[in-house]
Amino acid sequence: MRPFRCLSGLAMAVVIGAGVLGASATAAPTTLDSPAVPLELAQRQPPPPRVVGQSRAVIISDSAMAGVRWNGALDGFRGFDADDRLESCRRLVATSCNGREGRRPLTAFSEIAFLPAPGPTDVLVIAVGYNDWSGRFASDLRLVLDLARAKGFTTIAWVNYRDEVSYRLPSDDGRTSNYGLMNAELDRVAESGEYPELRVWDLDTYTEGTIGWFTRDGVHELRLGSWGVADWVSRHMARIDRKPCPMPYVIGQPEPRVCPNPDPLPLTLGYPDLAAMYGL
Repeated sequence: MRPFRCLSGLAMAVVIGAGVLGASATAAPTTLDSPAVPLELAQRQPPPPRVVGQSRAVIISDSAMAGVRWNGALDGFRGFDADDRLESCRRLVATSCNGREGRRPLTAFSEIAFLPAPGPTDVLVIAVGYNDWSGRFASDLRLVLDLARAKGFTTIAWVNYRDEVSYRLPSDDGRTSNYGLMNAELDRVAESGEYPELRVWDLDTYTEGTIGWFTRDGVHELRLGSWGVADWVSRHMARIDRKPCPMPYVIGQPEPRVCPNPDPLPLTLGYPDLAAMYGL
């Protein structure tokens, strides 16, 4: 039996939330293989005010997408209300590592537990996993999905992983993760129909031909990559809302009435001219 599955619905979130809030800051953190609720030191982030008439996306990330914040690319989130929770060293369920900003962020699991109830058009975007060991991904994936479903999210977008990278897990773990296996498991769960709320956003395919988007580890974004990823997220959100893209894909070309799936477009159209569109 997987941990926590005996708890149901919102009761699970209440128990988890109470456990985290009640944990002593001096208590010993759990190990990566422990099923217990992890100790986390970060403060909860309240949601920003809503923008009337726009869908909201709650974006929970590790340092891979935290570059959008660090590189000043948050303005690339366009056409939707972005509740961005972008943190270094975040993990899915196991205790997060200490991030580059001197704090240990809430796990994706606990971040979701503390969220207010979502509105009917709210989208949960999970961009966490590069600090996680692939050997426990299958169970952690389901724990996060089960909690998000119990919380009330009807659309859960999971950003898959760039798998041909040299990134190694933080020193508190010491293992090497297999992101290809994680992507395969994510696809398998999505295709099974077990979680109709789940959509896989294929960042791995979309960024395969990029130049100057990522550092040498293949995971962390350079400035251009942060704008590119934020633009990509915005296109996916417009597609969910069945709206035009917030920015043209090819400047000067007619745009479709509904923003298309951006993931395969680089194969035929190349990449958007980010410098021209965003004044970089």
